[in-house]
This record gives sequence, C-alpha cells and structure tokens, in this order.
Amino acid sequence: MSETIKKHIGEGFGKGELYAALAYDSSDAFGGMQIKQLRFSPASTANAIEIAGTCTRGIYFSGTITSHALDFSGITQTAGDISLIRAGTYDIPIDVAGTSQYGMMRLYLSTDDDGTSYNRGIFVCLKTAGTKGIFPVSGLAEVLTDATGPTKAQAAQFIAGLHEAGSNLATAGGDTTAGMYGAWLKVYSIVGSVAASGSKVAPVWVDNQMCGTVSGEEYGIFATTGGTRPDGFIGFETTSSGYDQFIYADTTFDSGAGTCFETSAIPTTAQDARIKVWYDGKQYYIGLHR
Repeated sequence: MSETIKKHIGEGFGKGELYAALAYDSSDAFGGMQIKQLRFSPASTANAIEIAGTCTRGIYFSGTITSHALDFSGITQTAGDISLIRAGTYDIPIDVAGTSQYGMMRLYLSTDDDGTSYNRGIFVCLKTAGTKGIFPVSGLAEVLTDATGPTKAQAAQFIAGLHEAGSNLATAGGDTTAGMYGAWLKVYSIVGSVAASGSKVAPVWVDNQMCGTVSGEEYGIFATTGGTRPDGFIGFETTSSGYDQFIYADTTFDSGAGTCFETSAIPTTAQDARIKVWYDGKQYYIGLHR
C-alpha cells in the first residue's frame, strides 16, 4: 500500500469510494478531499475548507493549547471588503432565533492568579500610519420596522461589579489607573505630537440625533443610581493641568427662558460662589446662591 501511494495516491484504489472522496477529475488530477461533510479543496478555490450540513459543533478543541488555537499572523489581507471572521452581511444578516439572551460570540473566562497585571477578554490593537480613520471596536444597533419595537436598543453594554458577598475591591495604593469603572475612556498624546487647529479631542462624544417623534424623555446623558449614595455626580481629580472651563460652548445655540442657557429671571442677590462658563466667545459666570 505504501508503495502504491508513493506512485499515485489514487492509483491503488481504482475508481472506488476513496478515489471519489479524493475528488479526482477526469484527467486524474487531484482536486481536494471530502470526508463526510468536511471538504478540503485547493487554496485557489472559493472555500479551502468547507463544513456543510447540520452538526452539533463545527470545530471542537480539547486538551492543552501551548500557543494559539487559531493564528492568522501569516496571512496577507487583500484590499476590499475582506474580513478574517465574518457572519452575514449588512443587507443579509444571520438571524439569531429564540427569545433568550443568545449571541454570535459568547466567551466565559476566569482567573484566580495573583499579581498587579490584568487579563483582557478581548483585546484589539489597530494602528494607522495614513489618513484613514480607525475604530478598533464598533457596534451598530438599528431598530427596524415593527408595530411595537423593543424596550432596549443599546449599541454597547459594559458592567463591572462586586458579584459576591465576599468580593473586595483593593485600595488603589497610588495607582491612578486603579478602580472599578463601567468603562475607562482615555485620549492621550506624547510630546512632539500635534492635534491640528480645528480638530476636537475628548474621551467621550455624546451625540443626540433624534429626528423622529420623541414622546418620552431624551437626555444628553442619562444617569441613575441605587444602593449607597455617591459622593457626587462628577468627580474631578487631576495631578497636572486641571480644566480651563467647567463648560465651554464656542458657538451660539438656543438660549432664553426654559433652555440650559436661560437669559431671563437672573438673580439680583449677591452670589456666594460662581462657576466659569465660556459661551459664544465670552466669559460668563453661573452664580451660586445659598
């Protein structure tokens, strides 16, 4: 058998099942292999590996992995709408059936190691050396036509919590990055870099664009609280420059009675303190009265 295989992988088996499974064409040229519902084809074809039909698990890993279960480091991605991993398209998405909390990707991880570092469930680093913009992680939640619609449409959800009665959060110990936050959002630059005139920089961009009917409530930021009373809605702490203004509005927008910049019913009594506000190129002060 080994001698026959050395000559021709299909030669010793005639035109039987193995010959057909190896996908020879009429000229006896090897075209791939099929083992039940798993098909292997030459790399020049559309699908080099294809799993067809119904199965419990498409690919299952077990045992100990000493490196990476899947590694795409050696590939070259061509230009165009090319993805390493893809499910559906914008026009034809994959339907996630069922009424429970399902999802296309679900990871459950844990660690009980000690140390001062941390684990990342999913880490994405995206670099650019050109003019093309970058979004390492993005999400789009779109509500389509329905008589009622959902009660929840949230593009992202991040929750951190002390989950058990014996859970503890250690003291920061001088580490300015330590703490428990739903999200840590940061912008930075190093000495010598430049954010051009006319550019905008902020850790958070809040953008309301509700052009339809809003019969309920709408806010720029919606905040809720429960349990213990927080020390404040906003906590300011800086070890360097601080903030030049509390609010900076560099263009005119709606003002007058009933708006956030109310120009009527200004108190005439002496103020106890004031908050600086830069509005439409001028310095204003919000008086605080006891």
